[in-house]
Amino acid sequence: MTRDPQAPVAVIIVNWNGVADTLEVLRELDDIDGPPLRIIVVDNGSSDDSVEVLRRQRPNVELVETGENLGFAGGNLAGIRLAFKQPDIGWVLLINNDVAVDRAFLPPLIEACLDPQVGAASPKIFYFEPRDVIWAAGGRLRLRETVTEEYGQGEQDGPEFSQASDMTYLTTCCLLIPRDALEKVGPLDPLYFIGVDDADWCRRAADAGYRLRYEPRSRIWHKVAVSTGGGYTPFKTFHTGRSNTLYARRHFRFFGLSAFLGANVLALAAAFLREVPRGNSKAVIAKAKGVWQGLTSTLPSPPEIQPGGADRLDQDRRSAHDQ
Repeated sequence: MTRDPQAPVAVIIVNWNGVADTLEVLRELDDIDGPPLRIIVVDNGSSDDSVEVLRRQRPNVELVETGENLGFAGGNLAGIRLAFKQPDIGWVLLINNDVAVDRAFLPPLIEACLDPQVGAASPKIFYFEPRDVIWAAGGRLRLRETVTEEYGQGEQDGPEFSQASDMTYLTTCCLLIPRDALEKVGPLDPLYFIGVDDADWCRRAADAGYRLRYEPRSRIWHKVAVSTGGGYTPFKTFHTGRSNTLYARRHFRFFGLSAFLGANVLALAAAFLREVPRGNSKAVIAKAKGVWQGLTSTLPSPPEIQPGGADRLDQDRRSAHDQ
């Protein structure tokens, strides 16, 4: 299948009580280079005035209201479902609402994906502050208590991060996916409420025979963990433990899963010794609960999208966020 560099791009932004950030990135997207955009904002059950503000200030943007917080993957899935009803959409750009973009960030990603063997491309991602420090220059999947690693995180930009290359992991902070690849691999899996949905998608893309490209000519800046509040909190640690364990169950064999669980036991012990003096034992307990839920809950097959937009997405509203 030939990929058209001028085909419209469906841009999917998930908003959850973050309308100020969402409006800011929408303003930046107004001025970027590249083919026409179809911007879809998915409001993921916000409890603030996000919907009212978006409808008033950005009436040109398609707004999907989920009515509940479906998590990052579930919100993106709702946007993908709408985008694929339009047959001329050639590309899907998943992008966080808490980023700033370079005006020329999109064409290099499209160029990287013109190779039909490439399943997705991601930019060089900097911290929002300081703006010359890298947050992710591609990444890799690994067998540890957390299953991903971003390359270059916390380092000053330099020549070693300026070479386009294949990766085993790309973050969905900003990820361009050709339509045909998304139809073949399927969407992000809402089984993962927060985190690891991108690792799971990357692994599934590799299993489908696609390469994943890091493209440093494309640049964005990431505010990092705004929606989850950042830090070592019970909410975040529960979902870290749960999502990583679900990934390990799906993709590791017996010895890999055993090594993963052993690494988590050691990590939990170290975290307990570190966090108890800080009065933060609840975060460690929450992670242990997350690992246990990930180990014992049902593990369904990933969702699918059929060419033309027909899919089986409705059955994928799972109770991933029930702690």
